[in-house]
Order: sequence, then structure tokens, then C-alpha cells
Amino acid sequence: MNTRPILCSLLAIVCSLGFQLAHSQQSVQAVFNDGVRLYNQQKYEEALRNFERILQVKASHVYARSYAAKCKTALAAGIGKKNDLEGQLSKVIVPQIELKDAPIGDVLDFLADKTEELTGGKLVTNFIYRGTPEQRESTTISLSLRSVPMTEVVKYVSQLSRSRLRYEEHAVVIDPNGSASTTISNEELLLKKAQEQAGRKNPFLQQEKPKSTNPFE
Repeated sequence: MNTRPILCSLLAIVCSLGFQLAHSQQSVQAVFNDGVRLYNQQKYEEALRNFERILQVKASHVYARSYAAKCKTALAAGIGKKNDLEGQLSKVIVPQIELKDAPIGDVLDFLADKTEELTGGKLVTNFIYRGTPEQRESTTISLSLRSVPMTEVVKYVSQLSRSRLRYEEHAVVIDPNGSASTTISNEELLLKKAQEQAGRKNPFLQQEKPKSTNPFE
């Protein structure tokens, strides 16, 4: 019996498996190296995606797991480079904004128009609300601020609406279905003060009601 063809076939299979394994290891290493590069650039969200990809195919990868944990810690602490849109909006200074019981849908439309106005049309931003149509109308905002970056206005709006704030490439997303930040800081005092000031100002997006002669109202 001629066993030479069988041996050749087995050898070919072994070589093929060895090549696939080596290629797989190289792919994992390439993704890992790219993740480390992103991590060193403080692009923690992108880096985390790389490390999680590795862990999906190789859960025992100790270094990927370690870097993934570091990325999550950095993101939770708010460390890292800002999204380009967030950085641009941080340079847009809002001279004054007065909100009184304004539906959040109207507020976000106003912020989009205001951003375009203040930048002379150079920055057109989508402000997206992920809530239901009912939430868009029933969630109201009262706020009074002066000379603050647009990012601060957006942050206060998200806090007052108990929503999660997220910056995407071309949009600001307010999501009431996400978990809003519960971090306590001195900003709460400023927020409370802004709300109190708003209570003493004229309403925004709401016409003043004529005084009623009905004593029971």
C-alpha cells in the first residue's frame, strides 16, 4: 500500500492549520498593538473596542483584559481627549439663555439654531432626543445662564432631564433611557442657582399668559 499520498495530505493539513494559527495570532497582535496606540493617545473608547474584540476570540488574553479595565476606568473618570464635536461646541460661548418650563424638544431645536447662529453657519449640529414623543413634550427645562460654553448648556439640560449625554461624530444625543451621571460636585450648586434665577425670569418658548380676573385661578 502506497502511504505517500496520505502522508503528503496530512502534512498539508498540518501546515495549513499552522499557518491559520499563526495568522490568527498575528491578527490578534495587530489589533492589540492598535489598541495600545489608541490608549496612549487617550482615545479610550476606540481603544476599548479593540481590546474587547480580542477578548471575544481570546478571553484568556491577560494584557487585553488589563488594558480594557484601564480604558473603562479612564472613561468613568472623564479622562481623555474630547470628541471633535464636543471640543468645537466648547468654544461656542452662549451670551445668555433663559428657559422656563420649555419642552425639551423645543430646547434642543433652539440649541441647534443658536449654535449655527453663533458660529455664522460654520457649525451645524444635530441635537437628538431619544425619548418618546410624549417625553419630548412633557419633559420641561427651566434654566438661566450667561456667558457659558454650549457644552455647559447641554450638560445642564441633560442633568435636568435626567438623561444620559453622548457626543457622536455629528450629533449631540440626549437619551432619557440611559443612566444619567450621579456624580455630586459643586456644579449642583450652580445648577440650583440657575434654576432659581430662571424662576424669576420671563419664560422661553412660552408666551406670557394674560392676567386672569378669576380669583380661583
